[in-house]
Amino acid sequence: MMIRYLMIMRRFSVMCLLLLGITLSGYAQQRVALVEKPDFAKCFDILRKNREIYNQYNDSIFRIKDHDKWVNFFRHRALKNHQIFLANREAINAITDYFDKDVERKDTAACSELYHAFGRNYFSKTASDPFVAKIVYRIFEEYDKVLPAEKRRFFFINRLKSWANRSVWDMVKDTTYLRNAYRSNLLLTSGSLRDKPLDINSLLGAYVDLSNTIFLRNGLQSLQEYRNALDSLRAIMNEPAMMERALPAMVQLGKDRLQTADEDLLRNVYLTDSTVLDKEVADSMMRRTIDKNLKNPKLSDISYARTLVMQMHLRQLTAREALNLGLKRYRASFAKVRNQRLGVVEFRNFLQPFFTLFYFNDLADISYARRRRNVLQMCRNIEYVFQHRKDKQNDNSYISNMNKLVFYDRITKYLKSKERAHFLNSLCVATQVTTYAHSVHVAEIAGTLMRGILQYQPSLLNGMLGCNTESEVKHHKKKFLEYIHGAALYHDLGKNSIISVVNNDYRPLTADERKIITLHPELGLKFLELSPELEKFRDTTLGHHKWYNGKGGYPASFDNTKSPVRLMIDIVTLSDCLQAATERIGRNYKGEKTFDTVMKEFRAEAGTRYNPDLVAFIDAHPDVADELSNLIEDGWVEIYYNIYKQFISEE
Repeated sequence: MMIRYLMIMRRFSVMCLLLLGITLSGYAQQRVALVEKPDFAKCFDILRKNREIYNQYNDSIFRIKDHDKWVNFFRHRALKNHQIFLANREAINAITDYFDKDVERKDTAACSELYHAFGRNYFSKTASDPFVAKIVYRIFEEYDKVLPAEKRRFFFINRLKSWANRSVWDMVKDTTYLRNAYRSNLLLTSGSLRDKPLDINSLLGAYVDLSNTIFLRNGLQSLQEYRNALDSLRAIMNEPAMMERALPAMVQLGKDRLQTADEDLLRNVYLTDSTVLDKEVADSMMRRTIDKNLKNPKLSDISYARTLVMQMHLRQLTAREALNLGLKRYRASFAKVRNQRLGVVEFRNFLQPFFTLFYFNDLADISYARRRRNVLQMCRNIEYVFQHRKDKQNDNSYISNMNKLVFYDRITKYLKSKERAHFLNSLCVATQVTTYAHSVHVAEIAGTLMRGILQYQPSLLNGMLGCNTESEVKHHKKKFLEYIHGAALYHDLGKNSIISVVNNDYRPLTADERKIITLHPELGLKFLELSPELEKFRDTTLGHHKWYNGKGGYPASFDNTKSPVRLMIDIVTLSDCLQAATERIGRNYKGEKTFDTVMKEFRAEAGTRYNPDLVAFIDAHPDVADELSNLIEDGWVEIYYNIYKQFISEE
């Protein structure tokens, strides 16, 4: 069965490459021809279908129990991802190269072809990649400048900008992106644009977005503006002529938004900021919403949880009663999904009521011991759901929920320091196994290097971790090994806030993505603050992308040369670069390098990017060099298998 699956995937990938006229050996020669004008529809077909293949391969990793079959499949997946990367790079380059070279002529007909191909072959088929969308809408913006006003793509461009910026905001929570999304929606609903030829789906989508409480909660919208958006959405939904031209999916989004509008406002805004509404108005809205929801036999788990919150707020229920009712429903829901692999929507819908349950649990008139037991049980179930879901790679809701959960004070206050670290680790690993596997591999490399230093040249560690002499260093070997293991294991922790970006090894990263990636050392600090067990790794997490001489790398604000654990930073940096350069499963923008090749690069940049003492140490001790070489060239497979097997499905 597995062989047949691999053959099907291989044939499909070859077909994708042939569609674009590319062979792996000759893709560079094809580049010139593609500049003449590529088949845009085929380019987007390749990007969309390759993403589907990529997802299928990622999911399949977690379904193979046999060790040898898993290893063979994993190796094949690495090759397949590299092939996908090359094909996707050609597809994207074919588009961008053509329009980059079309500066003077401004081939508006080609731009029109791009517009239709992107809409029909990619965007309308929910091939969700906001950074590809940003590449495309920037081309549209440039070409719209030379089009007559009646032919400009105001609606589509701004709808695309709104979606792309909102998606990026979900990853990094930088309000700049959310503000840009809001502005695009305002443009879509402005009077001047309403006078243009109407795009009903873009207009409908804009009002659906503007009636989402996210803009109100983040201070970008007033309550009156929120209500105006709802009124406009309701008016459009009541226009039969407009609804006939709208896509069914957009119509359903509009209906859902209107149905839960009061509930959203009350739960997401008023109950966290009571100044938004007058108390009498809010109480009246709650009574109406409670009455409506309790009469609905198909009420969702999310709405049920919100209903209990409103009943508790109105003192129709105590927190203890609300907790008992909520737990009863939650247990029934968990029993239904326990043996399922949840998709994005099912995962999000199941997980959302947990936040309300933790709220009830914190306020309920029960013993601390019982509250703690409830938290521990729910955390275990959350870990299970994270580990048993489809496509572990690219959806922002996984990242968003993970970040909310690990920092939620109604959870963390009931967990001991080690339990908070365990909960964080479990969700981070389940959210992005490849990042964790990379970090484990880096930890093995760093540990090997540290053992060598402790054996042959412990004086290098003088002044580290409170040990000022060689004898003290030797006496505390375990302390040094534990520290470097943890420092390496947590160096990329910040990537768990932006994983949808950093894991795009199926196509080249864009300039926007590379900029976002540079945030990950600083983003990691908030995770380290969760536990004293982790706080000691602040400098190694913050400084692992800084150059040895302090003059390059990021973040610019951190001076690694003054850190009391500078050598530890240098060990993590060197180990990270060694793993990344020789990695066989990702980094598809290049082929992996050999140990000897990387060592030549280390020697060339010793004293600038890399610690010269560490480079010289490896050169001076062939046994350490051999162990490092074996670890990166042969040992990585077992390291990765031992990680992935923890998440292999029992189906």
